[in-house]
Amino acid sequence: MAERGYEAATVASLVEEAGVPASSIYHYFGSKEGVLLAVMERGAERFHEALPEPTERRGSQSEHLRGLLASIAERLESRPDFLRLILVMATQPRVDGNASVDVVVERVRELALARLRNQMKVTFGISPDERPADHLARFTLATIEGAFVAAQADPRVSLGDLLEHLPAALIAIRRELGRG
Repeated sequence: MAERGYEAATVASLVEEAGVPASSIYHYFGSKEGVLLAVMERGAERFHEALPEPTERRGSQSEHLRGLLASIAERLESRPDFLRLILVMATQPRVDGNASVDVVVERVRELALARLRNQMKVTFGISPDERPADHLARFTLATIEGAFVAAQADPRVSLGDLLEHLPAALIAIRRELGRG
């Protein structure tokens, strides 16, 4: 699905790729959409399990954020299919009957935001429930997603390089939010 897109990934192609009978797909997942949901959720679990989630700041704010973003970039560069699939599904036109896909995409993105809010707490000492933590987390996620798309579109660019100045931007934004 990540390689060919959701529409091009037929049950027949899933059967061929997985080497299982179609009846197994229908028995365990119910439909092609069920496979998609399982793949997205499992991909999110694996991605987040592989990332460290420090509970104490490592070095300065900038050093901590650089380390966090380097881990994220490294993981996404080594296994891009997870985020590619999430982004494709998140940007698909909404179709009736696709509500479960939307729910999974939202759940996966909310998990990422919750982890980022926690890192804003570790980095800046702000509660993850406060508006500044949410704003910084959403900005970080949007920047990572945008940089990921840019790196996927141009293989000469690395995700890590595109995210190089994000720590400085987050520190500046935090300072600006503190004034309000």
